[in-house]
This record gives sequence, structure tokens and C-alpha cells, in this order.
Amino acid sequence: MISIIIVTHSNVATNLLEAAERILGKQTNLMGLNLNTEDSLADLTAKIARAMQEGISSCADQTSVGVLVLTDLFGSTPTNASLSQIRILNQPIEILTGVNLPMMISSLTYRNKMNLTELAAKVLSDGQKGIRNAKTELMSRLGAK
Repeated sequence: MISIIIVTHSNVATNLLEAAERILGKQTNLMGLNLNTEDSLADLTAKIARAMQEGISSCADQTSVGVLVLTDLFGSTPTNASLSQIRILNQPIEILTGVNLPMMISSLTYRNKMNLTELAAKVLSDGQKGIRNAKTELMSRLGAK
């Protein structure tokens, strides 16, 4: 089973994790890391490294291996700290930015059905599809302008 790590500012990771588990039920190999104002870059990087190593260890004897990291903003501290570990760990890791609830649901739903590269592409696509103008969609379906 591919491990999922969410890394965000404030408590966004914890809240997304809780929302996903409310919808899909309790999950394994799912971790949320929050960057709070009192956290240093070194502390966050160490937490990410440990989480990635745990994620890789937990799926080492399974068919679908690797870690999918979902961060909040491209170019942000959570993303950069996650990227810094790719060369160091030299393991199957994918990092996607702009995490949202559709990405969470997709990653947890398909992580047992795809390899890591396929999963990353599916999650990226599903996250983008989840961003819609609800009013425009409704009006279009009703035939209104």
C-alpha cells in the first residue's frame, strides 16, 4: 500500500486527514504534518524525513510501494522541505502541491490499485477536476444564464 503524507502550514494537514477519514473511515499509512509558526525548517525537515522513512518501511513488502506527499503550496516551506529528502532517501517518492479534499479522497481510494507514478497522475487530475464554479455548473444544468 502506498503511504500518503500531507504536509501543510498551520493545521491544514490534520484537518484534511480528519475530513478524509470521516468520509472513507480510518486509514493506515496516512500521516499529517503541520508547519506551525514556532517550528524551524530543520525540525520540519526531520519530521518529513522520518515520515517518509516510516512510509517506505510500511510498504516495503507489498506490491504497491512508495510515498505520495501532498503539500499545500508550490515553492513553500512544506514543499521545499519535502523535496530536499528525495535525493537523500533515494526511494520512490512523488510530491504534489495544492492539496485539497478531492486529492485526499483520490489518493486514499486508488493507492492500492495503481503504482506510485500512476497514482500521482490520477490524484493530480482528480484534484484539478474538483475545482469548479458551482454556481455556473448549476445554472448550466438548469439551462439558465
